[in-house]
Amino acid sequence: MTQRFDVAISGGGPAGSAAAWQAAQAGARVIVLDKADFPRDKPCGDGLTARAVSYLQRMGLATEVSKFHRIDRVTVFSPSRWELSFPKRPGMPSHGHTVSRSELDMLLLKHAEAAGVTVRQSAEVAGPEVDARGRVAGVVLKSGEKILADAVIAADGAYSPIKRAMKIDSHYNGYSAIAIRSEMHAERPDTDSLDIYCKLLFEGDQLPGYGWVFPMGGGRFNIGLGYVNSYRKWQSINATQFLGEFLRTLPAEWELPGIDELKKNKSVRAWRLPMGFTAWPPWRPGVLFAGDALGAGKPASGAGISKALESGLVAGESAVAALTNGGPDDFTNYQQRLEASWGREYRRGRIFHRLIGHPKVAETGLKLLDNAAFRDRLLKGLYKKAQGPQHSY
Repeated sequence: MTQRFDVAISGGGPAGSAAAWQAAQAGARVIVLDKADFPRDKPCGDGLTARAVSYLQRMGLATEVSKFHRIDRVTVFSPSRWELSFPKRPGMPSHGHTVSRSELDMLLLKHAEAAGVTVRQSAEVAGPEVDARGRVAGVVLKSGEKILADAVIAADGAYSPIKRAMKIDSHYNGYSAIAIRSEMHAERPDTDSLDIYCKLLFEGDQLPGYGWVFPMGGGRFNIGLGYVNSYRKWQSINATQFLGEFLRTLPAEWELPGIDELKKNKSVRAWRLPMGFTAWPPWRPGVLFAGDALGAGKPASGAGISKALESGLVAGESAVAALTNGGPDDFTNYQQRLEASWGREYRRGRIFHRLIGHPKVAETGLKLLDNAAFRDRLLKGLYKKAQGPQHSY
């Protein structure tokens, strides 16, 4: 017997679980479908920015989040060493956290389920169910089973099967980053700092990207690097080999394992991070796109969790509002809210993405960042901006 819901969500990651929780708060009958069996690992930097923490707090998870490894500052090597703290903003935390995606995603999925959401794991969505008018009216599982819904939220990742089946594209579809990371033990104390290494060289070129060392607690660290695909030779980079080279630049006293050892224990994971809206407009009749399926990665840093949570919360609320007031043919409210919150940031991000791909531009930018006087002026401007009005999400 075919099941029917108000909202069906493909993908149980941060965007999907946040959307499900938000829609359930409005009284909608919601189902989340994910191909994995949770808990499952997901390649990620595992860092929660202050904004990501604020979304989790608003979802009622403040107590659970407070148990994660706390981060109070960022240490940047450009290559000189300097620090910055999270800006103080009204109603916002001034700290971040680190947590593995297996733990975070399980927490979010269980939280949605506790709110009344039906959760089905090991249920792979193959594509959308489309009605006679061409509107998305549900999803079809790989098994052939159909789940009908008044609205579908595609939160099914960078390679979204729903987006692929609908052949949805965007003028901004080429903007993405490539990242690779591994979790490992290091002979160094746990810290409250996210360490960022800006100087990344490939065949003498300054890359548009950075390396990171994020403490996870208990002597474990998430170490990785990422770079954007506007660099003309990005396809020539062997990411695994490049990570190994980066590890060798870190202090020898940390006694880090070599890349071959990390490959043997299968902790090295690479992924693509779409940025700047790979599905725009972010909806079609009957369906909204969120998280990596939307291409919501933050243009400057590539941070994806906060944007996934935000887009999921807005998608869940917008879907129910549209169904209540006009029906599933028009989710313009979702587009308008994203444009109001992210439009300027992402337009500037796309320009930055193109420019920084030129090694000379990247090199000049790094020299400016390494100049203390310029850096102080830049940071003062950023902190002043952070004190301004905040969006509802």
